Amino acid sequence: MKWQPYSLKLLFAFVVIIVMSKCEKEKGSPSTKPLPAVVSFTRDIQPFFSSTCANPGCHSGSSPKSGLDLSDSLVSYNNLFTKHEINTLNPTASNLYIFMNSNMPPSGKVPYDLALVLKWIDQGAKNN
Repeated sequence: MKWQPYSLKLLFAFVVIIVMSKCEKEKGSPSTKPLPAVVSFTRDIQPFFSSTCANPGCHSGSSPKSGLDLSDSLVSYNNLFTKHEINTLNPTASNLYIFMNSNMPPSGKVPYDLALVLKWIDQGAKNN
C-alpha cells in the first residue's frame, strides 16, 4: 500500500496528539490531584498563601491589602482569625472562601486550592 502525503500528515498529527495527552496525564493537573485526608495549615495552606497571596503589593509587607498579611504561618493564621476571615460553623460563608471563590487571587482561582481551603475550614481550620 502506498501512503499518500495527506495520510502521513494525518498519522503524524495523531501521534502528536497521543504523545501530548500522555504528557499532560503524567504531569498531573492540580485540579485532579486528590485532596489530603487531613488538611494541614503548615503543609498545605501556608505554602499556597506564600506562593500565591504573599506577593509584593498584595498580602505581605508593611501595608498588606485589606490589612491581611499572609506572609508566614504564624502571622497568617492569627490574621485569618483576628480579621474574621474564617467561619468554621459555615465554611462556605467564610470571607476567605468567598473572596477566593470570586476574585482572589487576581491571577485566577484554582479549583484545587479552593477545595483545599474549604476542606481545611470544614475540618476546623486547625493550626497544624
